[in-house]
Amino acid sequence: MKNFLVFILILASKSIFACGFYPYGEELRYSFLNPDVFEYYGFASFNYSANTFEPKPPYRESDTRPNEVLWKTYCKNKVPVSDIGWVLYESKAEDIHPGSKNQMLRYLYQAKDYEAIHYLKFAKDCEEFNTWMDDPWERDDSRILPQRTSLLKKAMALSGSCTKEEFKIRYTFLAIRIAFYNQDFETIRKLYDTVFKLQQDKNILTYWSLYFRTMAETDAPLANFYAAQVFKNAPDKRFMIAQQYATKIPIASVLKFAKTDQEKANVYLLAAIKTHDKSLDYLKEVYRLNPKEEGLGFLLLREINKMEDWVFTPYYSLFNPSIETNNYWDKEEASIRNILKRVEADRAYAKKVLAFVAHTDSNKMDNPILWKACRAHLLFMTKDYRSGLSLVEQLEKTVPKNEALFNQLEIMKALHLIAGQKAGHASIPEEAKPIILKNKGNNQFLFALGRELEYKGNTIDAALLYSKIDDSNLDENHQYYNAAYWKTMKNKGATYADFFTGYFDYIDAVYTPEQVESLIGDIAIHAKTDDAFFNWKYGTLRNEMQELQELLGTKYIRQNKLEEALASFQKVGGNFWNEKYSAWEKNQYAWDGSNVFDKNPFYELKYTPAFIPIKDTIHLNKTEITAQLLNYLRRAGDTKEKDRDYYYFLVANCYYNMTQYGNSWMMRRYFWSSTGGDTVIEDEAEYYQCNLARKYYLSAMKNAKTEKFKMLCLRMLGRCEKNRLQYKYQYDYKDETTDYEAFIFGKNKFYSTLQSKNPLHFEALTGNCTYFEDYFRSRR
Repeated sequence: MKNFLVFILILASKSIFACGFYPYGEELRYSFLNPDVFEYYGFASFNYSANTFEPKPPYRESDTRPNEVLWKTYCKNKVPVSDIGWVLYESKAEDIHPGSKNQMLRYLYQAKDYEAIHYLKFAKDCEEFNTWMDDPWERDDSRILPQRTSLLKKAMALSGSCTKEEFKIRYTFLAIRIAFYNQDFETIRKLYDTVFKLQQDKNILTYWSLYFRTMAETDAPLANFYAAQVFKNAPDKRFMIAQQYATKIPIASVLKFAKTDQEKANVYLLAAIKTHDKSLDYLKEVYRLNPKEEGLGFLLLREINKMEDWVFTPYYSLFNPSIETNNYWDKEEASIRNILKRVEADRAYAKKVLAFVAHTDSNKMDNPILWKACRAHLLFMTKDYRSGLSLVEQLEKTVPKNEALFNQLEIMKALHLIAGQKAGHASIPEEAKPIILKNKGNNQFLFALGRELEYKGNTIDAALLYSKIDDSNLDENHQYYNAAYWKTMKNKGATYADFFTGYFDYIDAVYTPEQVESLIGDIAIHAKTDDAFFNWKYGTLRNEMQELQELLGTKYIRQNKLEEALASFQKVGGNFWNEKYSAWEKNQYAWDGSNVFDKNPFYELKYTPAFIPIKDTIHLNKTEITAQLLNYLRRAGDTKEKDRDYYYFLVANCYYNMTQYGNSWMMRRYFWSSTGGDTVIEDEAEYYQCNLARKYYLSAMKNAKTEKFKMLCLRMLGRCEKNRLQYKYQYDYKDETTDYEAFIFGKNKFYSTLQSKNPLHFEALTGNCTYFEDYFRSRR
């Protein structure tokens, strides 16, 4: 279903967001410290994510696997690892013969090591039985195959007859693995406890065997202890063994089985991996027991990624952290105030982690640069920008510029530089510009910088950076974790129309006309130059000046500042109007043609037969409609005008048509939805309540000369009032025993007046819209 929604999202216009798609999980999560840069391949399956853990290769292709190391040592380092790997992972039993060109096999045959050769052949014979085998009849004994039982007995016999300890252990491991797939847990326990349990020199075979021994253990704390030891020592078993660790078992009951500090550290390591919230106490214990523990660095990195989600995801996007879901029906829980309150609590936790990192000796760690980089990032997270920037600049001197880590440090540097400025004096520093260009495809990075600038009062540069967020080119794999989705401080609570993913919709909803005018002015005075960053920053909006000018006029319409709106619209070229709002030109702005001015807003009403003769024609676009509205307002306001009631009525029609219910909603909005939905746009009440239309229908009625025309005005007032009441009571009306339409009608004072004082007019005007023409003609 999710993929279907994403498919729809790509094909349809931005308004489709309101119809079904809503960002969640990894699509929202902010992270600037990429765990892949630090090469913890053995732990990669446990990188912090809003999703569940997913298996990833624990080794790189170039890495030598532990079993390959054992065989290389056995062959006295005379055989290439690649040949060992072929024998172990690709060959079949029939490939093992004296004529093989494989160097490992040639070495064994030349040494006449038939014990090793026989083992390899037997291991190959066992491979197809070392998995679950389905029985189409679903019988109870489907997992206990005679062939497997025979192999199990043979493996145990061979283990007992081996002359070399090496193969005694290997045959025992094969027997344990076969017993597991035969569900013979008693044999697993017996074999492991007699062969491996007291083993002094443990190797990968020990921990592979312990993996199956864990599955066979009935004592939950002991099983957890075994799982922790496997997790530490067998990277290729980590993903599966982690699923066996029972998090509800008290860690103290697990630790009682540990005999060494390393075994204790292993328990804390897996316990921390399985902890999805704060894990600082576990980190401290691992550090105390073994500062050089490889997994300790990964735990710190994972804790940083958690805190990025807890702090940056809500701070920048104003969504809850990615691992949580808003309760859409609880406005308090979903409120921006509540979300930001939590951010401060998580910043306080980040200070505790910073204090721990600051008091550790990074030189004792397996990855000192990671600890220093994490410390710098924690300084940013806790808003100590000066100290953080200083540390980042020190680290830059120690890392080659061609390494991925250097770019990570540069991203941190840009964040520190911009966030560390004073409110009211923020800009994009010269040092940050090449870093931004280098990472211009990182949408969340761009948005975070823009958000920092916006928070500090620089809405011009913020909008310019937002304009560079490209939601059509998220990354080379079209992964949505690089997307930028965000809300606004003005958010009223969670709805399906409460977020943004592009600059235009955002400044349309949030920026004031003055801010848009400043943005336009800034772009106008900055001509194209040879500066790469300058041209990139202004590149998008320099080509969208007409759209911005139209937006400015639209904002003035929302404020009912018609003169200012007209001045803005007049700066927009005629071709723009033809392309965007005309049915007779190719319309590139609305996939369904829904933004076309196809009805005259002064004379025609939706769902109402024509009843007013159109005496003048205008080219239907925002400029001409605004000019005509001003003209009719002047004529209606002229006390010497004999048709004031007529012009007030036309003005009221226009204002009505500029609402959700009219044919010219495009004067106030850039998309229309039949379901409505709250937005933060400043004229929200007018758009749904038709207050200006009501004002001018009242003026038309006051200036009317005939009873029937007054009744027509009263009928239109009733229509406006109905819309106002439906908007007002859309959430508050709870009485399910009463008909909603009757409830709304009962509160409509205009319909009540029309019905009680003029029942014949009420019946005519509410029963059939064809009467509108008759009542309008009776104006004189």
